[in-house]
Amino acid sequence: MIARFTPSSTHRRTHMQTSLPLRPLLAAAAIGLSAHSLTAAAAEPGVTDTQLILGSVTPVSGPPSLLGKAHMLALKVWEQDVNARGGIHGRKVEIRQDDDGYVPQRALQGIKRLNEVENIFALLGTSGAAMMQAMLPYIEEQKIPTINGMAVSASHFTPPRKTVFILGPTYCQELAAGMTHLVKSKNLQKEKFSLVYQDDEFGADVRCGYQKAVKALGLNSVAEISFKRGTKDFSAEMLSLKRAGASFIASGGVVAEHSMLMKEAAKNQMPVTFLTIHSAHLTPVQALAGPAGDGYYVADYVPPLTDLTVPGMAKFIALTQKYLSADEQKQLNRYSITAYVGALLMEDAVRRCGKALTRACVVDKLESTKDFRTDGLTSPISFSATQRQSPSSVLVLRSDAKGGKFDRVSDPIPVTD
Repeated sequence: MIARFTPSSTHRRTHMQTSLPLRPLLAAAAIGLSAHSLTAAAAEPGVTDTQLILGSVTPVSGPPSLLGKAHMLALKVWEQDVNARGGIHGRKVEIRQDDDGYVPQRALQGIKRLNEVENIFALLGTSGAAMMQAMLPYIEEQKIPTINGMAVSASHFTPPRKTVFILGPTYCQELAAGMTHLVKSKNLQKEKFSLVYQDDEFGADVRCGYQKAVKALGLNSVAEISFKRGTKDFSAEMLSLKRAGASFIASGGVVAEHSMLMKEAAKNQMPVTFLTIHSAHLTPVQALAGPAGDGYYVADYVPPLTDLTVPGMAKFIALTQKYLSADEQKQLNRYSITAYVGALLMEDAVRRCGKALTRACVVDKLESTKDFRTDGLTSPISFSATQRQSPSSVLVLRSDAKGGKFDRVSDPIPVTD
């Protein structure tokens, strides 16, 4: 929507002695200033006196749709809550969404549509790692303020991107921290370690964490096996791991791949310690894996939805009960938490800009964020001119499939690199 402005009332002379020859000059100056103000205001995308339009490119169809749906439900909760509080400086928030189906080219088309047709001011949802990578050149070219709390890869902020801000650790940082905790707390130094990972940007970042832990701890890595996106049968991969004697498996799947790998391990009667990245912090992964889904470990940076001892979680769940239907509440997962935190961060930056809102101002306020508190949903968030990622800290969780929940088995593990 393009902002419309009503010209002010006719300018009146305040000094009767104003000479007639000056009138055309003053009138021309007034017209020039009015035109300049109108052009400057209209040029700021997604902003009117009463409305602020934000966008999200997320997968709400295809295999990872439960990620995108959970993300969008959290944005819906925040949108309704912030508007119930009067909006931001009198502007009601409206979120426009595009479904990329977890396909990079569709993600690029989606951000172009949101920016050029829906006229969004900023972006709050950025889909998977490969999808984000496809959007980055356009986001940078258009200078769109962007908060990515869905899939974090080092390539998203190396080098730093002026308008892009990242919440949470990379998969590399996450898996390395999780492996280190398990190896040291459970004395697993003598186990035979292995990795199964997706053959793309996402998987490369997972592999980085695995290799970092293996090197730092001097572990015996017996196999690293990659698979193509969309793979459904992991019988050959698991047989290879069994022949290699793997007793620890790090899983670099997106969602369903974790479950398939666990079931194959159980089928082959392989007693293994199974560690995943945060995309397995989902009850559908537990359910799909069946009995094999009990006891696996997850490295994540947000607590379980069921942990109402966290003040921020208790507040968020109360808001979901207010604004979502019972069926919608059942679709919430850990991606809802990261979406909600990203929305709170954007709200803070927009509020600090005041009524005269611009993209440049929001980027400046995000860049100056120091120790932004989320009441325990994440560690405090900070950015700087040279730091566009706030890695937070890592929690190790354990799957309680019988109870349909996840339990913490570690204190927050600081990310130091």
